[in-house]
Amino acid sequence: MSNRGISGTDDVAARLARITLRQPTLPAPHHLGQDWPGMVLAEHQAALDEATVGGARIVAVQMADREARRALLADWVRRHAVQFPGGQLYFDMHDVRRDGAGDPAVMLARLLRSLGVWEEFIPPRFADRVHALQRVAAQRRCVIVVDGVSLMPEAAVAACPEGMLLVGSHRPVDGLRLHGDAACLNLESPASPREDLDALVSSLPTSARALYRLLGHLPAPTIGPVLAHALLDSAGERAIRELKDVGLLVPAGMPGRSRLREQALTHARDRAMAEPSGDRLRALRQITDVCLQVVEEAAATCTSPDADDAARWAALEVLDAEQHTVTLLMQTITHAQWHRKVWRLAMALRPLYDARVYESYWQESHTLGVEAALWDGAIDVQAELRTQLARLELLCGYPDNPERAEKALASAQEMLTLVSSDRLRGLIWQTLAELEEARDRDSVPAWQQARHWYTQAQEQGQADAAMATARLGQALVAAGSAEEALAVLNGAAGPSGAHADLVRAAAYRALEQHGPALSAAVDAAEHAAHHARYRPYSTALTLVAELAGEFQDEELLQMCRGKERELEAASIGIGRLGR
Repeated sequence: MSNRGISGTDDVAARLARITLRQPTLPAPHHLGQDWPGMVLAEHQAALDEATVGGARIVAVQMADREARRALLADWVRRHAVQFPGGQLYFDMHDVRRDGAGDPAVMLARLLRSLGVWEEFIPPRFADRVHALQRVAAQRRCVIVVDGVSLMPEAAVAACPEGMLLVGSHRPVDGLRLHGDAACLNLESPASPREDLDALVSSLPTSARALYRLLGHLPAPTIGPVLAHALLDSAGERAIRELKDVGLLVPAGMPGRSRLREQALTHARDRAMAEPSGDRLRALRQITDVCLQVVEEAAATCTSPDADDAARWAALEVLDAEQHTVTLLMQTITHAQWHRKVWRLAMALRPLYDARVYESYWQESHTLGVEAALWDGAIDVQAELRTQLARLELLCGYPDNPERAEKALASAQEMLTLVSSDRLRGLIWQTLAELEEARDRDSVPAWQQARHWYTQAQEQGQADAAMATARLGQALVAAGSAEEALAVLNGAAGPSGAHADLVRAAAYRALEQHGPALSAAVDAAEHAAHHARYRPYSTALTLVAELAGEFQDEELLQMCRGKERELEAASIGIGRLGR
């Protein structure tokens, strides 16, 4: 039954109907489509075929030769590609291994991103990412290959009921027996000819020889074109091609990155260690300075109001690709006591973690940065990084371990009177307000302080002040002060945007002004969809649907449900994958 007792619902329905989501068609991921260097033996192909047709959903391949193992896995995927129309995904755990441990949380985030999940819908917590991958993969049949695995839990989280998981390892995979639908192949590596790597390197062109030397000094196992170009200017890309042409450099797990093959990496690092200590120190300083330049430039682009969305996205991808290199480099130069460079690297990663949560990297890089800033007497940096560590705990640790979030924030609060930046004072108060909300306490005073200090920061804190105003309004509505919330939101400096409109809608609804509430909710939906902010768009649709239910407007309610289904399908990539 339709009830048009609230004026304007016809107009609301028409506005809602006109909202369309940006849905760029994404190709189904084909990470293993290329030919990988490495020998594939017919008997290995037959053994893997036999293991996969026996009903096993997880098949582990143990082989010492890393290149031959990956080539075998890629060969199987190509020959059986028709069975997996949802795509072929590849992740090399070697690329994110630190202190002997892989990072499956990073793997899950990158798999979800490759499957078309919007960034807003990739959960920050590990367990939620596992569930998200299961949910997404249930909609399509895909094969996931996880190589470089040491322990079965590193890869098992990627196993999906509707697809296949192939696991590559150089040794027996502990924990495989816990999976009843798993099989393991122990294959002998193909015989490889003896090589004189010293002679091969000596015959290389100058640029390739220079890059090979630097790769021996680089703490991380992979390199991308941006860092190679920064190290060797225009010769960087040519050096990568030359090293690939002679088989010393091979594709890494992350698209666009490369690594030395196993024997070459050992050789390069042995040569690096044999250099005089002064030469080793100069090489490390060169790598550090260049890496710092690359990530600081990317960070500046991410936060620049003049950069367009494409430039920001490209800069964010650089930070994402280089975070492993940066973190390992920070470990190395901490021992050299290059404190200023350590905390500058940590600060350069901040824009990445504002957009994407990589818990272990965030934790380690910022902890190292705090210690370095303490040694260097950089008080503002200490406070900012400590505050970011508290925000990490709120995202990933709360409510399971609230003490850690409270402790991290307390150490930042202690520095409030010492910091020189009004924007930073606002950030500390904002984080305190978020902690108060997480503890179901009154956050209004903290949001008032955050708003005050962000406003004091003037242009530097303008966007943050608008955000804090909207959050203050939200806290006031929750505290039962809807009229005060509207006064704050609709004042001379009242914020605009989806979040502010949602708070206005909630305040009008609390005052039983249903017409303005409905209009503000649709304003929020329109603004969020236009700016591709799909989480507030989802919230706005939910609010419109609730209001439509209260009005008994069945037509508007059904339209909302249709929009919610459209968002549900789009947000997990369904219908967005091309063939």
